[in-house]
Amino acid sequence: MSDSLQNDIAYMKSLAEAGGAGPLRNGATLFWAGLLYGLAAVGQYSIVVGWLPRTNVMGMIVWFGASIVFGILATCLGFARRREPGSATDRAAGYAWSAVGLGIIAFILTVVIIANRTHEFSSLSFVMAPAILLMYGMGWWVSAKMSGIGWLKLVAIGSFLGAPALGLMSGMPEQLLAYAACLILFAMVPGLVLMRAQKA
Repeated sequence: MSDSLQNDIAYMKSLAEAGGAGPLRNGATLFWAGLLYGLAAVGQYSIVVGWLPRTNVMGMIVWFGASIVFGILATCLGFARRREPGSATDRAAGYAWSAVGLGIIAFILTVVIIANRTHEFSSLSFVMAPAILLMYGMGWWVSAKMSGIGWLKLVAIGSFLGAPALGLMSGMPEQLLAYAACLILFAMVPGLVLMRAQKA
């Protein structure tokens, strides 16, 4: 990690500590992201192996369906968080995760544009899961540094290690199942833990 990034995180952490600590309240959003997109990855695997119709329409139903449901849930959860402002730590971590979300959307749009221009999507599609997992790792790392919750660093490291592992599975349908497992381990489960901590 560069000195500049470490200094930025240290500065943000000092601001958060000055504003008071508190639980991270984005656990529910991450839980639903892990669950819905994990199911979508399993759905895509089912399409690839022929358990579901092998059509572009079916793939769009799987991924757009998950995205629509997640978008509705994330919006509702966001409004709920705004009604009860959290600590500075929670807000800073929330900003980091919003950047992750925007980065994922921009990355997917970029891949789609490149695929349309080059008429080559199959090889590009294998980059998406590792790249998204890397972004999750960055979100978890910043959350860990901001909040001082040590086990979140392990989640971040798991995400960082999972990305090249998924890369090794490029070209294999099983990459989708491995991606689903990573989303469960590095989004749904830690999200659930944060949800329980928030209610405690």
